[in-house]
Amino acid sequence: MKQWMKAAGLSLVILSSSFYAQAAEAAQKVGYVATSQAMAQLAQRYNVPEKLRNEFKDRIAELRGIEGSMKTKVEKMKRDGELMSSSEKTKLQREMQSLESNYKLKAQALQEDQRRRGAEEEQKLVQKIRQAIQDVAKREGYDIVVDANAVLYASPKDDLSSKVISAVK
Repeated sequence: MKQWMKAAGLSLVILSSSFYAQAAEAAQKVGYVATSQAMAQLAQRYNVPEKLRNEFKDRIAELRGIEGSMKTKVEKMKRDGELMSSSEKTKLQREMQSLESNYKLKAQALQEDQRRRGAEEEQKLVQKIRQAIQDVAKREGYDIVVDANAVLYASPKDDLSSKVISAVK
């Protein structure tokens, strides 16, 4: 009976070690992608900065026009200020203050809209990159794909960056 118990115990040890060996053998295939590099290249490919510039060019031109008006009024005040009556000076100063407050308000709204639209475009690129990573990982048989910034060392053969960039539609 003792031999039988020893044999059963030994077989349990062998069986459990084979499970661990199979688990180690079935280790997941891990790849990595330089997402920041992919984002930069794809932003250039899709010409995101130019697209945003074109979208806001009218508002930027309007702000430049206000700047020009402000500059003209400041020059007029410097040049003719001493010759102007106090009511003319007051009127010019109020116009300058009105232009300045209008400029600040429009500039702040423009910056906020540009930031929001930039984030929207970035989010679109992120979604495209995620989809491409999933497609490449499935096609290449990778179980896990991580960002290259999180990897201390990995084999260059597991770098999926170029494949992901070319897979983005």
